Amino acid sequence: MSYRRPDESWGYEPRDVFPRRDGHERGGPRSAGGDAPWAGRRPGGPEWRDEPSAERPAGGGHRREPEDADAAPGTGASRLPAGLRRLLPSFPARRVGGTDGAEAPGAAEDHTMPPPSPRWHYRLPPLAATVVIAAGLVLGAQLERPVYAAGIGVLQLAMLATVTWTRRITGAWVPLATGAVLAAAADWAAISWTPVSLLPITVLLAAAFPAAVFAQLFRRDHAGVIENLGFTMLVCIAVAGYTSYIALSRLGAAPPAMYSAVVAAGTGILAARAVDLVMPDPRINRQVTRGAFGIVIGTMCGTASAAYAGMVIEGPEPRNAAVGGLLVALTAVLVDLACAYLSAARRIDGDGTAPQPVIDVSGPVLAFALSGPVVYLLSAYYIID
Repeated sequence: MSYRRPDESWGYEPRDVFPRRDGHERGGPRSAGGDAPWAGRRPGGPEWRDEPSAERPAGGGHRREPEDADAAPGTGASRLPAGLRRLLPSFPARRVGGTDGAEAPGAAEDHTMPPPSPRWHYRLPPLAATVVIAAGLVLGAQLERPVYAAGIGVLQLAMLATVTWTRRITGAWVPLATGAVLAAAADWAAISWTPVSLLPITVLLAAAFPAAVFAQLFRRDHAGVIENLGFTMLVCIAVAGYTSYIALSRLGAAPPAMYSAVVAAGTGILAARAVDLVMPDPRINRQVTRGAFGIVIGTMCGTASAAYAGMVIEGPEPRNAAVGGLLVALTAVLVDLACAYLSAARRIDGDGTAPQPVIDVSGPVLAFALSGPVVYLLSAYYIID
């Protein structure tokens, strides 16, 4: 035991060192002789005095333990015994008194606790992004194919940036580079390939897998290779999903069916996000800031909007448009929700998350991308008889 801190070693000193009040040493090997250099003096402390002092109060009893200088006044850490404070150096400084239960200033925020619901103005960017993407997919199909492909390319790059930022994966250049190269090649194939088919897009998507594996060899840190490879293939499928809109716009009578399907996806996401503005609770998960009512109502609204579009737009049957709209809206709403789960998982693991507007916008951008293959298959083989 160290005698440099007498305030923490009081009552634990060896008997042959601690002097008695009558001036004689206590029994032990060093008790012989009253002129010992340690007589009447505490090792490392002031001389023994019979008068009351701050260290030893009058009338016997235990002395008052001084508060630790490192502990904030009025916190639970300052009320612990000195020996226990040595064993628990990281004891959190929390308020014991009071009813608010708030943490003391400077206390670290617990990233495993459920986050508060975002303010209403943070929920507006995904609504605006949904309107812009849906309108661009429908109205852009009326333009020349190279112009439409350029707009799709912008959406593909935006999807790569926002989803990769939300995921915050190590070696992010691999999915970004692979997705960008695939976007350029797939868009060119969708414009120039005759007859219109998903075959060239599928072949390019299959070629992206060995390219992503080869790119792993050039990473400085090879930790998380499987995770990086899986995420790279996810964004490549999303890139190919946007390309399917280009191919579908060239497919004879399929564009009217595509319009109803895109309206279903956009309406479903809009309704789900709008319901979250007014009814954020109950949450679908305590760690995810999305309401349970929005998911159900969004899917229903997407189905109804597709059926109405089937009655207004010439071409698709209302019944087929409603069934196809149900599948497309359900896919879009669930993919939008998956981005919220992705961000929550990163936050719980303590890896950090992207800014809230980026997380919210990445949901609709990825939802329209992964809904692209579903829209193509339903528009080409089901909605149009």
